[in-house]
Amino acid sequence: MPLIEFPNVPQVPGVPAVLRGLTIPSLDELANLGLGAIAALIFGIPRWGLYDQNGQQVLLFDTFLGIRFRNGSRISSFPVEQGTFSSFNKVDTPFDAMLRFALSGDMASRGALLNTLEALKGSVDLFSVVTPEIVYPSTNVVAYSYERNTRSGPSQLIVDLYVEEVRQTAAADFGQTAEPDGADEESNGQVQTFPVSDPAPVEIFDVANPAPIEAVPLDGAIQ
Repeated sequence: MPLIEFPNVPQVPGVPAVLRGLTIPSLDELANLGLGAIAALIFGIPRWGLYDQNGQQVLLFDTFLGIRFRNGSRISSFPVEQGTFSSFNKVDTPFDAMLRFALSGDMASRGALLNTLEALKGSVDLFSVVTPEIVYPSTNVVAYSYERNTRSGPSQLIVDLYVEEVRQTAAADFGQTAEPDGADEESNGQVQTFPVSDPAPVEIFDVANPAPIEAVPLDGAIQ
């Protein structure tokens, strides 16, 4: 048994190393730290969070707590005769995700985070949700919420950020169509303008005070 009361933790894969000293790590601990640094150098550090179009992280936090992602489709159903319905098509719906992270800092850093969240909620910019396995581009921040409790400490903000996919569609350009009238209009020549003369004055009648109608005698006799 060692002189210092430490549990006997075996050096096997899956068991974290327990420091035997306050400042000087053991050889096995140094080896584990070196392997972790080499793995991060080869495979890269896993990235989590919200990034802009330039690859810069939008929100700075201490700990990423989790993500909830949802993506689905919708089947279009319409009523038909005799009280039944029929399904005609299945279309994708925009995905949405919730990112949860925590920030523990001073009052200035917490205030800066809340101001950034409020600005993102009113922004129309597009961002990417980045995870180690997959990146979800073209999202916009639609809502956020945060909490502070006694369990995690009153100085820690636990933020839930809600994003939704934005589908960008382009205008259709029909170059080769079956019928000539189906193609887009093109202006290949010079446009010549013609002067337009003033229109003839329009006689306006006074409806409230109509002019008297003069009687015109008719030729012949009434039978």
